[in-house]
Amino acid sequence: MHGENSYNPLVSVIIPNYNHASFLKERIDSVLNQSYNNFELIILDDCSTDNSQSIIENYRGHAKINHIEFNKTNSGSTFIQWKKGFDLAKGDWIWIAESDDVSDIHFLEQLLTESEVEIVYCNSKIIDSDSKPALLYGFTNMPSKESHPLFENNFNKAAMDFLNEWMLKDNFIPNASAVLFKKSLFNKVCSKSNIFEDMGKMKLVGDWYFWLNLLLRASAVSYKANSLNYFRQHSLNVRQSTMKNSFTELKFILKLLRENNMPMHKTIDTYLYRYFHRNKNTRFALSEKFQIWINAWRFGFLGLFIKNALKYR
Repeated sequence: MHGENSYNPLVSVIIPNYNHASFLKERIDSVLNQSYNNFELIILDDCSTDNSQSIIENYRGHAKINHIEFNKTNSGSTFIQWKKGFDLAKGDWIWIAESDDVSDIHFLEQLLTESEVEIVYCNSKIIDSDSKPALLYGFTNMPSKESHPLFENNFNKAAMDFLNEWMLKDNFIPNASAVLFKKSLFNKVCSKSNIFEDMGKMKLVGDWYFWLNLLLRASAVSYKANSLNYFRQHSLNVRQSTMKNSFTELKFILKLLRENNMPMHKTIDTYLYRYFHRNKNTRFALSEKFQIWINAWRFGFLGLFIKNALKYR
């Protein structure tokens, strides 16, 4: 695609790492070996306690690595690391290459597009700690092509259409490692709000919140059906260890929708399904239960919540 194409933008690749030494070399190599080579790599380590820093040091001096930084204390949030990477980025496009994931060497080559599209992402294969095929929620790939036929083929959509049709139901951009977005779009978002103040309080839905903010200000989004990204599931994965946070953090998503006059019923329906069906055995502390009830009251679905509680609990 880019062998004879004059479109040759600089891509800023950010690897935010914390204690992923087991996967770090595979991740860094999958970036450095990209077939598209106009990129800079920024590696940020959040005070890892494993041997991540020694692995990263082996790459110091590489021509494609623009910046390496080791935090002296842990920031407490991967999203704070995202923000640090964005501030350092010099590229036209940004790629958050999470440290436990892996990419196909043609990822950049196939996703970069010279058009009005400001967000482009691909399908992701699910892998385990040994880089073998795995399942997430019973799916082998995400977004699931089997459950959602739209994602079987490439498409371009107006950003607001994609948001209304899909992103209000759930986070259909499930892995940051599968996404490229224009830095100019990010700059528009930051000029309107300090989103990282809220994201720093989130463990699970911060990426959904981030994509919603971008989509609200983007013109178009593009999707590639090829699985050029490998989304790793393992015992240290934040998604696995903080699943119940999605219920207490819902207030950030609903607040954003309310502020932008977006409908909330699809998000609420998904929330109620997860709470009373898919994660019905999740145990919550009293303070967490209180927060969930407060959310239901504050955003107008307390009646629906009580109805489901009486029916299913």
